[in-house]
Amino acid sequence: MNAIDCSVTRKSLPAGPKVSKPPRLLWALITMAILGQAARAQSSFSPDSARIDSLQQRLEPQVRITSPLDGAFIASGDSRIGHGDPNGSGFAIVAEIRTRDKVGIAVDEDVNIRHVDALFGRNPQFPSLIVLIDEDLITPDGKIILANVNLAPLFNIAGTDDTPGPGVTTWVGWHVLESIRPRRGNSFHVTVAVVDQAERIAFDTVSLHVDASVTGAFGTSGNGLTQNPGQPNRVAGGTAPIVEIIAPREPSAVTLGEAPPNGSLHYVQVNIVDREGDVVVDELGASDGLLDPSIGDLAAQLGRIDDPAAGVGNPNRSVPGFDFRFSVPSGAAGGSASVNVARVFNIAGSEVILLEDGTPAVRTVLNWVVGAPFVGSALDQNFVTFTATVTDANGNQTVATRTFQLTDSAANGDKLTPQPDAGQ
Repeated sequence: MNAIDCSVTRKSLPAGPKVSKPPRLLWALITMAILGQAARAQSSFSPDSARIDSLQQRLEPQVRITSPLDGAFIASGDSRIGHGDPNGSGFAIVAEIRTRDKVGIAVDEDVNIRHVDALFGRNPQFPSLIVLIDEDLITPDGKIILANVNLAPLFNIAGTDDTPGPGVTTWVGWHVLESIRPRRGNSFHVTVAVVDQAERIAFDTVSLHVDASVTGAFGTSGNGLTQNPGQPNRVAGGTAPIVEIIAPREPSAVTLGEAPPNGSLHYVQVNIVDREGDVVVDELGASDGLLDPSIGDLAAQLGRIDDPAAGVGNPNRSVPGFDFRFSVPSGAAGGSASVNVARVFNIAGSEVILLEDGTPAVRTVLNWVVGAPFVGSALDQNFVTFTATVTDANGNQTVATRTFQLTDSAANGDKLTPQPDAGQ
């Protein structure tokens, strides 16, 4: 077994060629959509009741799309119009949303914020979130979702950590089950935008490619980009993956949490970059042969990798080579420290990027909103260390660690942000 320890920055992983920014029409759609939501303001904020000094008023929110990377290559997926397939583009959209003053953004953080019935409207758990893709999507049942409609209700999870200063950082994630075939060239754009309680707009956009000459060597869908459980090894030997923990934000503090479902509710994102695509991941999750998707269990939803049935300390059967541990006792680990909690990660997604030498590599992101609290002796600690270990199908292993402060500034991540009004 080859083991290496890795500390990698986002800048060290170039994401391929840049393309032009989205057309002006897209910006107009974003502005209209967000201002329309702001007009139905979801909070009690008013400039008179929350006076902030002139410096803080200039600290508008920031949005950064952490997945997919700008310039990444997305598998088109196997769905066709009228002929659906659950093996869609299979990438994950994850956004980091940072407030930097006392003006909040209303979010109801949870391990499940998905509201498919609200598609095209607002996500009731994150009303000010707008997510646009400027190409049509083909659903797993072969239907069309038109370009430039608000996709925020399809997001799966949201969590928040307590960053230094008056603001916080909220993260949202979605496993994209839909397929995509751009009509204009081979590129499209994803835009994530929010409006805060002072009606200030923040957004980020990434430009993505659909090109089978780059992704086809790995697979036709996001689930096909990585080696799946039970498949024969793609290569013999291979190279060790690159692993990094990018959420929570650094530096940051995570809450201790309360009894489930009001756990810590901070967000964890682990990035894995692998040249051979032989890190074993089933992006469709437990519903893909492990659980009956007709049952009401959240873990049985397509596109979720939750595997609580695996039992405390056991590997997640959708990502058997992934091990994630806290240095302090956690409810997710049965009240123990340094026990594998990978089984409770929520979503995964894969894309292809180009490394510095031009070599295509599969980039997989694993995401989790921590629905359990820290417990026992953790309550007397000031810091917690996260350790992520990834072992590919050939036994090549990489370890990444990061340390965060434990905070009692709020009972949990849900209490770090204002809550949406129930009547919205």
